[in-house]
Amino acid sequence: MGLKWLFTTMFSVLVQPQAFWKEGAGRREGVNAMKDYAAPVIAMVQLLKLPLVGVPKPAMIMAIISFIVDVAVLYLLSGAIASIAGRDRTASMQDDILAMLCYALTPVWLAEPFYFANAWRWLFLVVALVHACFILKPGLHATLDMATPHVEALTGKSALLTSAATLASFMAMTGLIRIFTSF
Repeated sequence: MGLKWLFTTMFSVLVQPQAFWKEGAGRREGVNAMKDYAAPVIAMVQLLKLPLVGVPKPAMIMAIISFIVDVAVLYLLSGAIASIAGRDRTASMQDDILAMLCYALTPVWLAEPFYFANAWRWLFLVVALVHACFILKPGLHATLDMATPHVEALTGKSALLTSAATLASFMAMTGLIRIFTSF
C-alpha cells in the first residue's frame, strides 16, 4: 500500500464514511488495517507534532509515548467492543472490529496536533470524537450486521466506550504536552 492509497483512504473515511463502508469492502480485502493504515496514520501525526514541541529529545520521547498510547487505546477498544458484542465472537469478528476501529478513529488521530492549542484543544477533541462516532456507526453496521443481531445497542455502547477511551487518551497526552513543553 502506497501513500496514494493511504491518503485516498483517509479522505474517503473522513468525507464519505457511508460510501466507504458500503463500497469499500472490495478495497479492504487483503489489507491489514493496523499495519497498512492505522500505524502509518498515527506515525504521520506524531511526526507532525515534532516541531510543536520544539526541543528534539522531549519531542521524540513524546511522539513514541503518544504512538504507544494510541495503539494501546485501539487494541483495548477492540477487545472491549468484541467482548460486548457477545460470547459467540470469533477471531475473525475481533479482527473485523479492530479493522473498523482503525478507520473510525482517524479523526481523533488527526486532531492530535491541535491538542497544543491551549483553550481550543477541547473543541478539537469534541469535534473529532463526534466525527469518529459518525464513522463508527456505519462501520459497525457494515462489519457486524450479519454476525450480531443487536448492532444498534452495540453502536451506543461502542460510542460510549470510544468516548471514554479517547478522553482518557486525551488527558494522558495533555499531561505529556505539559511535561515536555515546560522545559
